Amino acid sequence: QSRQGGLGRRLTLSFLLLWTFLLSLRSGEESYYADTSTWTDSPADFVRSREDPRQIGAKSPRQMKRHILHGPHIKGLKKRKGEWVTGAGGTNNNDRMHPRNVYKGNQPDFGKLAEKYRFFAEHVQRSSSGKPYIDFKNQDAVVALNKALLKEDFKLDWNMPTDKLCPPVANRLNYVLWLQDLLKLNRPTNPSATVKGIDIGTGASCIYPLLGVTVDDSWKFLATDIDTTSLENAQRNINANNLQSRIELRKVDPSTRLVGVLNAKDGNFDFCMCNPPFFASPDEMKGNENTTGVGKKEEVLCEGGEEEFVGGILKDSIKLRTRIRWYTSMLGKKNSVKSILRLLRENGVRNVVTTEFLQGHTTRWAIGWCFDEEKPEESGLRCAVNKQVAMNKMKARKIRNRGLGDVITFTVPYDVKTSASVVQPRLHDVFKEWKKKGYGLKVEDNDERVKIDLDIKTAKENLTLSLQVNWSGSKGQEGMEDAVAVVLLSAEPEGTGRQQFLILSSQMKADILRVNRRWRRLMER
Repeated sequence: QSRQGGLGRRLTLSFLLLWTFLLSLRSGEESYYADTSTWTDSPADFVRSREDPRQIGAKSPRQMKRHILHGPHIKGLKKRKGEWVTGAGGTNNNDRMHPRNVYKGNQPDFGKLAEKYRFFAEHVQRSSSGKPYIDFKNQDAVVALNKALLKEDFKLDWNMPTDKLCPPVANRLNYVLWLQDLLKLNRPTNPSATVKGIDIGTGASCIYPLLGVTVDDSWKFLATDIDTTSLENAQRNINANNLQSRIELRKVDPSTRLVGVLNAKDGNFDFCMCNPPFFASPDEMKGNENTTGVGKKEEVLCEGGEEEFVGGILKDSIKLRTRIRWYTSMLGKKNSVKSILRLLRENGVRNVVTTEFLQGHTTRWAIGWCFDEEKPEESGLRCAVNKQVAMNKMKARKIRNRGLGDVITFTVPYDVKTSASVVQPRLHDVFKEWKKKGYGLKVEDNDERVKIDLDIKTAKENLTLSLQVNWSGSKGQEGMEDAVAVVLLSAEPEGTGRQQFLILSSQMKADILRVNRRWRRLMER
């Protein structure tokens, strides 16, 4: 009995302590709502906010703390005013844009833009903390933002009707930059100095051709649309920037994708791109919480949705085949990527790449296919372009390594003094060291790729490895840098060489970055 009585007393005491703790939390909430600056329940490095927690939907100090430290992943939690590119679940999509995107890690300063452009200042508001923001549900404000960004960052004079679909500049730029990378694959033997592309459904904004010819001086566009009013506004944007010689517009029928657009005088094209109507019906569009409801019916709706639309491009591509080198399209649903991949497999198309575009709270996907065979020597470049987003990790790893071996990637900063790439000269230093070790070495060298054939004698066996090093310059957060990929193309005897490849590629990485012991000693001297 005494034992039972002691247990009861302990349970009662525990319950009272828990009740006291909950009451203290409640009182803490009330004092926090009274004055956010007096909240002390936070780590030393926590940045306090005077913003009213009820503006972002936080119901307690704990939710406010989680919101600021990890992002708005609590159910029903709103983003704070002025935020531009913080993704759900704490994911900052601004830092996951394309490496050359000017908005990667670089949020536009609405305050400075408002000072410079009066048409944008009309739509800028200030939060209680003084932070400038715009209402992204206001189409006039979104058009004004795009107009300011295109003028500020690309020197483009641009405008469009507010009843048409207004594209986010950062997201569209991701697509253009990905295409630049994609065109390095399956290059023709004698490439033309001019890169020719087709924009299917250019819209009133004409955003892809305008960004494309601005980002790359060698690009020209043929842009199509079914709407006369959209084509008239697109032509005004082209004329305003004196780009008539580089962008041509054509009106097409609603059922036309590619066949019926091209004539014999047009010749071959390097790529086609498309942002298809995403939805199959008004009910599907209403069921999507991210849809603003802005845009004409033909811009957002089509029979069968985006899968049917891109399926039409695929049917035309089977007829045109190599007349267009790379067929591509953006997709708004990840399931659509799987459906298009299945159609490509059914039609015997094997050279396929996929990727994703991240901007703000939005994720979009893209798919591209080519009727030329994959080139093994381009496997390193392919790894950078192809994210294989519709597959699980295990399947993607198997496909990436099938017949090509392993891939190691890393970045190398440009030389600070000369602002030049250092990969190629440092690779030659690596080759000198390998020759000293007695490796049989054959090198094929060009501006962005080095193929290396190695004969290595070990205690157990003689290995012949074929490696390739690919690199290309890009703009990182700390300036220009090279994205480098070391690829194991083949190994003899078959099924061997992986361990030796990992050793060699790690040594190569350390030598190029100059972080190994040998270079540390030289620096000390």
